[in-house]
Amino acid sequence: MASRYAQEGGQLLQQGQPAEAVKSFQKGLSIDPKDVDCLMGLVRTHLSTGAAQEAQGAVTRLLQVQPDNTEAQAHLAMLKAQAGDPVALVTLKALAAAPTAGYFERFNLGTLLAERGDLDGARAAFEAAQVVAPHSVYPHFELGRLAVQRKDTAAAVEHFQQAASLAPQEALPFLMLSRAHASNGAVGLAISAGVQALEHARGKTRVAVLQDLFRLYLQANSQDAARRTIQELRELDPTHVQYLHLQGLAALLAGELAEARALFEEALQRAPHQWDVRHSLAQAHEAMGNREEARRLLEETVAAAPNEPGPTNDLVRLLMGDQDHARARVLLERVLALNPNDALTHLNLARAHQPFDRAEATRHAKQAQSLGGDDTFQEQVARFLSDLGS
Repeated sequence: MASRYAQEGGQLLQQGQPAEAVKSFQKGLSIDPKDVDCLMGLVRTHLSTGAAQEAQGAVTRLLQVQPDNTEAQAHLAMLKAQAGDPVALVTLKALAAAPTAGYFERFNLGTLLAERGDLDGARAAFEAAQVVAPHSVYPHFELGRLAVQRKDTAAAVEHFQQAASLAPQEALPFLMLSRAHASNGAVGLAISAGVQALEHARGKTRVAVLQDLFRLYLQANSQDAARRTIQELRELDPTHVQYLHLQGLAALLAGELAEARALFEEALQRAPHQWDVRHSLAQAHEAMGNREEARRLLEETVAAAPNEPGPTNDLVRLLMGDQDHARARVLLERVLALNPNDALTHLNLARAHQPFDRAEATRHAKQAQSLGGDDTFQEQVARFLSDLGS
């Protein structure tokens, strides 16, 4: 049976208090330097905080007390391999392949192989760890991350869903589940998982969840929710220029044009070289009917970010309104050289060619059509091709 201090340290670690856990384990070791449970607790705590040197010192002490402890051997092999010892990986593979291999031997191998880019090997190791610890959240979480790297969104959703169900009080599995749903185009499910993540998120994780939810709410056209979310972010960090910019975007989408312009102007004063803020300010001026000011700001934005599709396409729309098709084509071709699959750039280049070269206009419009886009965009392309007689 584990000693009092080993039990206390384990509880503190589970509660997310690693510094207090270390104190408890060390107190136990001051009473009994050979307390294996306190030594193992110390190893696991240091590993959880990324303190590799301290973890290696603790695991070395543990193996002096209990040389045949395979979990300790697996931790030491992983630490040595991460430090560049080529033999350590062979040792860890042998430990994980043994018929009596436990969770950590297999899980550590998966971690090391994932770090080295061996996704198939890592996947097999994490699946093996899952067999011996079916109720552990960590193999599912890591398998989900591997699925994201393989761009297998269905598998990512499945594993993060399992991880979330096994650790319903943890924010991170829900956050990753939300991102997996979002990459799969399931915005509603992504928002639902994000809200669940927010219930338990603290510190940096809470900030990440709020940032994700803001973007999701904008995608879902949930303007009130988006504004509430960005307001909380601003309260967490009132001086953050990005949050000021995002608050302006929420106001712009809600039709609060004067508020949006004021927020963008304040953000631009704080970050005068941030081209995306200048672009947003131009959009606010255009929405308010200030065409000349919008064009001036767009010219500055395109000069600062000449290869970005968004500002260039907005400026081109104004240029073609002024019948300056030649300059529009030059700007669009430059953007398209680096963004060949940007559908809107193809459509605008088709429009810029329309008065002079119908064949080239048709080619770019069909390219835009093949690249997809939402229903509104596809309707625009279809109308353009119909007008061309294609």
